[in-house]
Amino acid sequence: MSMDAKTLVLDVLRSLGQREATELRESAAEMDGTAIIAMERAVPAWDKQQDYTGWPVGAPVADGGQVWTLILPHRAADYEGRPSTLRALWGLCHTKDPTKAKPWVAPEGQSGMYMTGECYLAEDGKIYRCKQDDCVWDAAGLPSAWEEVELEV
Repeated sequence: MSMDAKTLVLDVLRSLGQREATELRESAAEMDGTAIIAMERAVPAWDKQQDYTGWPVGAPVADGGQVWTLILPHRAADYEGRPSTLRALWGLCHTKDPTKAKPWVAPEGQSGMYMTGECYLAEDGKIYRCKQDDCVWDAAGLPSAWEEVELEV
């Protein structure tokens, strides 16, 4: 029984996607948020049943429209919550690429602080770039720390 062309192509693409995701997981600790988010298509979705104990620190997952990196390997089923509520286990990625800016998520402690050049997408659709390191306030809360980014159309 032969495989039809569509099935063959889908199998090849799945295999390539799995390889790309594995390579990203292994190299993400050496990457910044901008580089990880640039490869977001290879970032696997967070999975409540996943055993992350064998994953390297820095490995990314996608959840809730954000990209998170593993801080402490663990079994997800052992914890109530998800990356956005388990900030001791997951760090938040930001990007310096305004075209890939993610919605604002308030930092918790040092997790998710914005650094110079990192961007976020405001609820009104505006994109802001941070002008200082260790920023924990959005543009409404600390206007002097942010500049609006005008995207070229």
